[in-house]
This record gives sequence, C-alpha cells and structure tokens, in this order.
Amino acid sequence: MRRVVAAATISLAAATLIAQPSQAAPKFYFGDGKELEIFFMNQLWGVYTMDRVEGTTKYDNRMDFFLRRSRVGFQGKINEDLSWRVWFAYDNVGLDPHTALAKNNNIGLVGSNGSGNTLNQQFYLWDAFFTYALHKNWANITVGYFRPQVGRENITAGFEVSSFEKALTNFYPRQHLVGTGPGRETGINIGGLYNDEKGKWGINYNFGVFNTDKFSDGSGGDNLLYTARVALSLGDPEMKKYSMGYKVNYFGKRNGITFSINYAYQGRGKETGKPQFKSNQLIGFDILANYKDFTFNAEYDELKRDFDVSSLNYKDKVWHVRAGYNFTLPNKTILEPAITYSEWKGDKASLNGNGKYKVTDIGLNWYIKQNNIKLNLHYVNQDGTKKSAYTTNGTDKAGDYIGVGLQLIF
Repeated sequence: MRRVVAAATISLAAATLIAQPSQAAPKFYFGDGKELEIFFMNQLWGVYTMDRVEGTTKYDNRMDFFLRRSRVGFQGKINEDLSWRVWFAYDNVGLDPHTALAKNNNIGLVGSNGSGNTLNQQFYLWDAFFTYALHKNWANITVGYFRPQVGRENITAGFEVSSFEKALTNFYPRQHLVGTGPGRETGINIGGLYNDEKGKWGINYNFGVFNTDKFSDGSGGDNLLYTARVALSLGDPEMKKYSMGYKVNYFGKRNGITFSINYAYQGRGKETGKPQFKSNQLIGFDILANYKDFTFNAEYDELKRDFDVSSLNYKDKVWHVRAGYNFTLPNKTILEPAITYSEWKGDKASLNGNGKYKVTDIGLNWYIKQNNIKLNLHYVNQDGTKKSAYTTNGTDKAGDYIGVGLQLIF
C-alpha cells in the first residue's frame, strides 16, 4: 500500500508540473457563418489493481499507466443554422488486460467494442452528426452517427462526471439498446429547449429513431430503435441553449434541479447467439441537482426484453447515486470530494445472468481549470456475484483499484 501511495503522489506531482494553463483550441472563420474548430481531449490514468482473480489465477497487485480516453475532432458551422461535429477516439492505449477496469468486456467498459485495445492500434469514429435549427431552441434536427438521447449517464461525456469511471448506468443500457460499448448508432433526432423568461422553470425534449443493426443478426426484423427523453428543470436551467452535451458539476453557477424521464423501444430483433426477442425496452428516470457548491445526481433504469416464450422474459435493473461538494482553494482552483455508488441486478431469466454487480467510488477531484485541466485520486471497490459482469464463472474477481488521473481538454 505504501508503494501505491508513493506512486500516486509522484504521479500527481508530475501531472501538476505538466498541467500548465491550456490555450483555446484553434478556431477558423471563413465568412458567411462558416466556422471550423479543432479540439483534443485526453485522460491519462494510473490504476493500481488489487486482488484480481481470473478463473483460478490470482494476479499480483500491479500499477498500470494508460490513456483511458483520447479524442481528436472537428466541429463548426456551415451557416448560422447548420452545425456539425466529427471526432475520433483512441482509447485504452497501454492498458494491461489484467487491470481492474478491463474485466467486464461483455458490458463494454473498454475499447470500441468492449474487447479492449491490446495492440494499441484502435482508432475509430466516435461521433459524426449534423444539427439543423428549424427554430433556434424549440426545434433542432440532428442526423448522423451519435448517442441515442436516453439516460443521463449514457449521454454525459466521461470527461464531465465526478466519479473516476462512469457509472454502470452508462455501460449496461448501451449494450442493451445498441449492442456496443460506445453506444452510438446512425439515426435522426429532433430536440428542443424552452426556458421561462423569469428563470423559474424550463423543459428540454428529444425524440429519435436509430438503426440498430447489431440486433438484426442478418435476418432482418424490426431493427429501428425509438427513443424519447423529456427533462423538466426548476430554478436555474440545465442549459441556456439547446445542446446534446450535458454537465454534472456547474462549479457554483447553478441553483436548480432537473428531473428527466427516458424511454426506448425496439420491436422484434435478434442478438447474435441469443434467442430472438419480441421487444426490447428501456424505462428510466434521472435527477441532477446543483445548489451552490453541492452536486447530486442519480439515475434508475429498467432494461426489459420480451420473447414469444414468456418464461424467457426478463427485466434487469441498474442505478446509481452520486454526490460531490466544491471547496474553492486560495489559488481559485477547486477541490471536490465525491462519492458514487452504482449497482446492476439481473433478473432470474436474464441473458446477462441473475447476479449483482456493485461499484463504490470515493475520491478527490482537483479542478485546476474546471474540467479542462483536472487531477483526481480515487479508491474504487468492485463487488459482485456469480452470473454477472463482475464474474463469469463464480471464481473471478474484478478487483478493487486506486486510480490517479490527469485530464486535459483544449
């Protein structure tokens, strides 16, 4: 333990020397409303894994340095009403396959398809979409390859959350609805936003249709996924203009609460190697509350599948709660103690197993320049039972870990 504390201290010290104030990303203007911006996002992690077991093999505790998330992209406008974003990912470069995060491939914790990046060669499309504003806020049509707008954790970037890794409410719904770790698909979405002029309340909506080919298994079927999300904000709005990007910590600039309901439905389809289902659904709700320096966030989702044979029907449940508090330091940087608990519970007939998977994350986030430059140090406890993503054969253990991270966005 002394070695890992020393390693974490050295990592933080080195990261502090690296983390000088970043400059804004390059932005170019071409006239007639045309804009182009280049941006980069990186998370460099050091993870010390403890008590890792795979089958009958118990691995020694180990330190692993890797690029957890890395993005390079372009965004801009074609004219005043038409905006776009295209960006690429190269995640988990340098990741040891026996690190605690790499355990749960079947829910897509690592890599573009949940299989990791063992050769450090994956470079793939992350998003590619265009948004046309029929009305500045009330009606915006987005087409392309992007996340279906359901579930706060799913549609919130990993660079915004206050836990070390995203909660289980990110990974299980993505696999349930889309069948991939990134959770992206081609489709169309219409969304809008209205905020009361007096600042008392606001409403945000999104309705989408996506082409979930991962569940057609080459035999056709109803491969269209229909999604709906409606969010009601009381007090300060969650966003002042329509966007498909979401925040968690507002650094004392928001006093408000947002309640959201989420629903998704797909008709008959088939996942490779599994029985054909009659319908595939998600029903859930989430909350984001910000009051001065306090942040609270929670989500609950039910993942349902019905079959022609009713005994195969199942309903898995996944949820999380998260809280943090900002302390402003004399140098105007912010230190946030944060805690997140997430849990998945499988139904007795679930294709994912009928066990439990529980993750508790306790740590500190040091925001040097809000989320653009962030250092964090967390302890993560993982627990579970047989027939869950925590263990595949009853003897595996994902392992607990201590994580130190450096996040840079520019």
